[in-house]
Amino acid sequence: MDNKLRSVKILEEVLGYFLHHGVEKLDISFFSDEKKLIITVRGSTDVEPQDLPQLIKLLNEPRKPEYEEYYWSLLGASSKRQELHLLGSLVDCGAGSFKDHTLTIHVERDY
Repeated sequence: MDNKLRSVKILEEVLGYFLHHGVEKLDISFFSDEKKLIITVRGSTDVEPQDLPQLIKLLNEPRKPEYEEYYWSLLGASSKRQELHLLGSLVDCGAGSFKDHTLTIHVERDY
């Protein structure tokens, strides 16, 4: 799978997290080249997602290169549930915050 398609799948999963939590007005910063992917998504919401600490923890788990091809095929395969545990295995690091009614998620991946 090429890096552009990987970048799109990661972005889709991050956007899915926001939509799952009812955040519909989003600001997206997206950078991707042959070496790095950086995504930051922000959205306004009155309620902090209860699973935000879990998401942050998952985004900072070590990548699992030996499973990547299999995980890529699973990411986005189900529209009924998020694959956040898979996403955490496919990015190098991530951060999340909720401040002043703004939810922010940031992920990075080196290619």
